[in-house]
Amino acid sequence: MKTVVEHIVDLDLPVETRWSFLKTFRAPMGELMQCYLKDFEDAGYLYDVIDAYKLAAIPEHYREEISFIASLIDLKENEVLLANLYYDILKFYFGCTAFAVNNGSTTYHCRNLDWHTENNLLGQHTMVFDFHKNGKTLYKTIGWPGFVGALSGTKPGKFSLTLNAVLSNDKPEMAYPVSFLLRDVLTSANSFSEARQMLMTTTIVCDCLILLSGIGVDERVVIERTPTRSALREAHEKFIAVTNDYKKLENGEAENILRATSCSRYDRALEMLRHEMPQDATACLSILKDEDVQMQITVQQMIFDNHTGDIWID
Repeated sequence: MKTVVEHIVDLDLPVETRWSFLKTFRAPMGELMQCYLKDFEDAGYLYDVIDAYKLAAIPEHYREEISFIASLIDLKENEVLLANLYYDILKFYFGCTAFAVNNGSTTYHCRNLDWHTENNLLGQHTMVFDFHKNGKTLYKTIGWPGFVGALSGTKPGKFSLTLNAVLSNDKPEMAYPVSFLLRDVLTSANSFSEARQMLMTTTIVCDCLILLSGIGVDERVVIERTPTRSALREAHEKFIAVTNDYKKLENGEAENILRATSCSRYDRALEMLRHEMPQDATACLSILKDEDVQMQITVQQMIFDNHTGDIWID
């Protein structure tokens, strides 16, 4: 596994101070933003509606962070915001396989992030953000310079969560971005049950699947979401897995490229978990790296120890 430097984001400091370390990452931030924005070239209407959406759905503290990042790389604030909303706009580029397992001593929360980018940009520029409050770690996320939301994160001694893509026939809502909701949950929820409630009931802009695991032996669930509806899939074994299709929510799923390998990856992950319960992070990683689980577009492989907050990345 590779060593990834953790950058402290002190939430007690002003925006321009808490994110000041990004000044040394102007080049990769600019490269990543242009990569995201390239996919929006034929969607000029997004720029017509982003101002209204920003005022309706994005809290001021996130707008301030977005504005500061824009000032570092000479982009417009709305361009940086659109790049941060990539999942909500183009989630069909995502795959992902995730599982959580309790081995009797701790819960490991594991995930492949499958996301198409040129030249493995996301893998190259992966960062761990250690969000502090009152001088102590509040939670950690895995992301990239310039990305302020959360697609995966852990609140040590409380819970971990990861996002998987899915597509339904429900219409999008002028509502909260999924990645910002996940960061909000990491910030304010103090238990597995509080996190579950927030993730199930908050109206969001688009569909998603969220794997949530705590520290209790029975705290492992997949929360299946459309913008306004939710269903809870609970674990009936010492582990639970998720890929890219609904299993509980009655929804008349749209046919899409995400589903092409979803079932086979899901079945293989369960097969390996049933064959031998992983006892450490290395064993968890071997499941993520299995040729029938890992995809060609896998850019991050991560493991959280829910008790300690330790993170492994490959």
